[in-house]
Amino acid sequence: MKTPLPKAAHVALFFANMAWNESIGIAHPRESYRNVWETIEAENPALWNELKSNDINAMIDELVEYKRKHYPKDQRRILVCGGTPEGTIHVEWLPPAAPGVDVKWETQLYGMVRAGQSAEAIRFLQKTRKMAQGPAIVQVEAIKRQLGMK
Repeated sequence: MKTPLPKAAHVALFFANMAWNESIGIAHPRESYRNVWETIEAENPALWNELKSNDINAMIDELVEYKRKHYPKDQRRILVCGGTPEGTIHVEWLPPAAPGVDVKWETQLYGMVRAGQSAEAIRFLQKTRKMAQGPAIVQVEAIKRQLGMK
C-alpha cells in the first residue's frame, strides 16, 4: 500500500492547479481560496516549513510564469487535481475552450457537473444561458457522458 501524500504536497498541488488555470484565463481571486490552505495549515502548523516559502502569491506567480514559459500553447483546463488515498496524483482536465466560448463559464459548468451538482448546473444554464429546463437537462447529461460519469 502506498503512503498518502503529505499535506504540504496537497497544498503544492492546489497552488499548481490554481496557477495553471490562472495562466489560461480562469482566474478567481486568490483570497477566495484562503480557507483551503488555512484548513490544512490548522491541521499541520509546520506546513510552511515543507514548502519553498510562505509567500503564497509569490509561489503562485512563479508557477504561472513557469507554465507560460514552458507550456505556452497548452490551453487545457484543470478540472480536478489532487492526491489520492493511495499516494498517487489524480488530474482531470478539459480540452481548450472553443473559440468564442467563455472559458471561465464553461469550466464552472463542467466543475459543477463533475462535482455531482447536476441540479445546480441545470439552474446555472437556465440563469446564464436563459435555457428552458429540458434543454438544460440534455446539456448536463451530455457533459456527464463526456466526463465518463454516466
